[in-house]
Amino acid sequence: MSIKPRIAIVGGGPAGLTAAVMLHRGGFEVRVYESESSAQQRTQGGTLDLHEDSGQMALRRAGLLEAFRAIARHEDQEERLANPLTGHITTGRMGPEGEMDKPEIDRGELRKLLIDALPDDTVLWNHRLASLDSGATGMHSLVFTNGLSVEADIVIGADGAWSKIRAGLSASQPAYTGITFCEGWIDQPSAEVSELVGHGTLFCFGGEEAIFAQRNGRGRICVYAALKRSIAWFDTRLERQDLKAIVARSYETWAPNLRQLLDSCDEFVRRPIYSLPADFEWTPYKGVTLIGDAAHLMPPVGVGVNLAMLDASDVAAALCSMPDWESALRAAEIVVCERASTMMPEAISGFQSWFTAGFSPPGS
Repeated sequence: MSIKPRIAIVGGGPAGLTAAVMLHRGGFEVRVYESESSAQQRTQGGTLDLHEDSGQMALRRAGLLEAFRAIARHEDQEERLANPLTGHITTGRMGPEGEMDKPEIDRGELRKLLIDALPDDTVLWNHRLASLDSGATGMHSLVFTNGLSVEADIVIGADGAWSKIRAGLSASQPAYTGITFCEGWIDQPSAEVSELVGHGTLFCFGGEEAIFAQRNGRGRICVYAALKRSIAWFDTRLERQDLKAIVARSYETWAPNLRQLLDSCDEFVRRPIYSLPADFEWTPYKGVTLIGDAAHLMPPVGVGVNLAMLDASDVAAALCSMPDWESALRAAEIVVCERASTMMPEAISGFQSWFTAGFSPPGS
């Protein structure tokens, strides 16, 4: 009887945890190493919508689709468009008419759903990867900044935009897109702000400035003031004033109701948007692979978490179904890379088009 390989997953986000659930149910010895100190550390980050043909498909493969649909916010799928100068609101869609069902869930709730499907000792918190070394025997040694060193037959890099696993397979680094999201939160929105955002997401495009606002669980609203500015532009101004003042100044000519949305945020957090090249590839290496942002970091155009979870389920399904794990891993890599190569060029160019004068979403 063949011995199943030991699997280490670096990164405990939706992709890493989806892979872990499927591999655990497939009888593999799997551990997830996450740099955050606990599941509660990350409280920020907007709501997630899981698509029927990707994120929900991954959960179906993991046996968690019904549990997801029982807690998801099916009522928060509305999309609205606002005119930046008049503040006039119209309903619309950022995707094709008749687009499939994609209910919302807060990031923390999705993480809890996945963690609860795993044994208590599967996820190891406060484990930030320092290095990955592969020996002549084919085993991979992972060394963490807390001093722990472990070995695994297979390493799955689900460690995001600045993946250390990817750094061992490619010299490519993410590049700044020229766009920075300034993230703010409204914990107790007024009736006027709640009505403005509606039950879903509000999109406002104004050339080199945009606003995106999302309804989250418990009525909270996440606001992104998105600015097409250089890193140096932000650095220079932050020497003289805080980010909230910079945001307010950047939207002085916008409609009062949209400025009210920004004014209702107590503070903003600066989040520059990075992307890998549209034609990014990595050199395959036995027993090491990438999924999610580690494999195909692209701008936030609504597919990131869905693609990451689908990657994870493809890799896990291949390992569970094929006796030759090396061939299984390579077959899954081909699927992940080919799918990303068809999506990245459009995602990158489409994101840039949002910040051009006169942009109008399809169907608006």
